[in-house]
Amino acid sequence: MRMIRTLCAVLTAIYLLSGSVLAAQGTKNAHQEIQNGLLETRGPHGGLLLQQDDVSVELLIFEQGVPPEYRAWIMKNSQQVIENANLKVELTRLGGQKDIFDFTFDGDYWLGQGVVAEPHSFDVSVMLNYKGRNYHWQWESYEGRTQIATDTAEKAGIQTAKAGPGVIEQTVKTYGLLTTALDRVSQVRARFPGVVIRVTANLGDLVSQGDAVAEVESNESLQTYVVRAPIDGVITERHINGGEVTGETALFAITDLSTLWAELRVFPGQRREVAVGQTVRVTADGIDRQGTVRHLLPAGDDTPYILARVGVDNSDGLLTPGLLVAGDLVVDTVEVPLAVDNRALQSFRDWTVVFIQVGDTYEIRPLELGRSDGEITEVLSGLQPGDRYVVENSYLIKADIEKSGATHDH
Repeated sequence: MRMIRTLCAVLTAIYLLSGSVLAAQGTKNAHQEIQNGLLETRGPHGGLLLQQDDVSVELLIFEQGVPPEYRAWIMKNSQQVIENANLKVELTRLGGQKDIFDFTFDGDYWLGQGVVAEPHSFDVSVMLNYKGRNYHWQWESYEGRTQIATDTAEKAGIQTAKAGPGVIEQTVKTYGLLTTALDRVSQVRARFPGVVIRVTANLGDLVSQGDAVAEVESNESLQTYVVRAPIDGVITERHINGGEVTGETALFAITDLSTLWAELRVFPGQRREVAVGQTVRVTADGIDRQGTVRHLLPAGDDTPYILARVGVDNSDGLLTPGLLVAGDLVVDTVEVPLAVDNRALQSFRDWTVVFIQVGDTYEIRPLELGRSDGEITEVLSGLQPGDRYVVENSYLIKADIEKSGATHDH
């Protein structure tokens, strides 16, 4: 049932977003119709051909064997090469960042100063001054971008976070078993020898301190007394039935399973990095918990490892002794100036990206990544502090952009 509910939620989200895509695509197509005369005109070098009166500028983002750079060819009457002019390109990115490129004549073409960073998605403004006359062209050139209405995004479960500093945890991976805490097991015995009149607790029953678990008739007084649970817990052993005579043997064992021990194997190569008091993230049967190393104990003769014992909260009763457990022992922490939640990371073309949000607009941001601890990852470039990026359901944004047919066309 859980799988069916999850699938239904995903399908609902995709359905909601599909309507948003159609609306955004309609706006995009209308704009393209206005710009078709500009966007479909190409020059001899494959660049966008901008024309006004007898002056033309062919503008190209060149990225063959070099970081993406602007190259331009300025012509008069489509034949005469113009070498004395002032050319500038201004790119306005989502969020308001402006990249300005001045051009110098390089012998065969005009070269823009600087790298055209990805994504190549921006509002473009081209300004040319030639012989005292100003020429100006502007248009939208978007890729990896989509629009989703706020209420639609909320219904689809899309959530964002603000990019900022983070703490990367360096960990040592260990494995072991969940065990019962020995100090949380109580052996229940009869106070006086006698005959068991009634047993009121069975194996596996959950009992509270003071609950009756059996009744015994004393051999000396012939009076019946009640045997009660000394602690909260689960009946994990039962050694008596009605009509039997009590003795030194325990009638029951009651185990408090609200706290378990994770006994993690620490091998010689890891020993120097592990100490009492360290934080540990443990995972068992798909359930995550956090605790601290309480003890470091020998595992036994002829054993090459020691045991790091970690107290694990089990107040919800989801874990049981005997489960295999993986532990990440935090041996060091490093503060980084910019990090993102790993849930936000998606693959897009040859990049690892997140999707930033500005109002109802979402757009890819290819990232250069650094250290990671499996929860968050350091960002070296591609994102700015304060950028709001999609964390929950970022794959829906990816699917939305891919549906819209975003291109890498300059």
